[in-house]
Amino acid sequence: MPHVKYHTPSIAPAYTGRLSTDPIPSLRLPVEAMEPAAAYRFIHDELMLDGSSRLNLATFVTTWMDPEAEKLMAETFDKNMIDKDEYPATAAIESRCVSMVADLFHAEDLRDDDAASAVGVSTVGSSEAVMLGGLALKWRWKQRVNARDGQDAWRKRTPNLVMGSNVQVVWEKFCRYF
Repeated sequence: MPHVKYHTPSIAPAYTGRLSTDPIPSLRLPVEAMEPAAAYRFIHDELMLDGSSRLNLATFVTTWMDPEAEKLMAETFDKNMIDKDEYPATAAIESRCVSMVADLFHAEDLRDDDAASAVGVSTVGSSEAVMLGGLALKWRWKQRVNARDGQDAWRKRTPNLVMGSNVQVVWEKFCRYF
């Protein structure tokens, strides 16, 4: 079946220079391929119209970090952090980080020789991951309380979830829902 051509708004690349001068459809993929450098430059220049993240004090993101942290992030962009079997070193680092954070909050029963003694998870940012991770935390907390204080002892207690003032809204929703 032939593709029906619709009139679609286009965007004129102002600063791509010799890389591309043809208008680019704004709502559909272009018919012809575009040079990667032109595509990068086009999006890069359009993003310059956004406000400066360093001046935005109302977001959930950190706007500056050491260059070494940026480099580590760039070196791990291609990793699927959920696949712990494929990336065991990353999983071990995650486990150590969870242990460090647990220690900062004086978590009970931490062992210096076992990172798995800390209860916690990392997520990659989606609300669903936060909800599932939070539920896993709650179920493990219930098991530990019941093992220590007897069956259904968890019903007499409430778990604590320590959050900063800059926490993503989904964590507050998790605390309300579960």
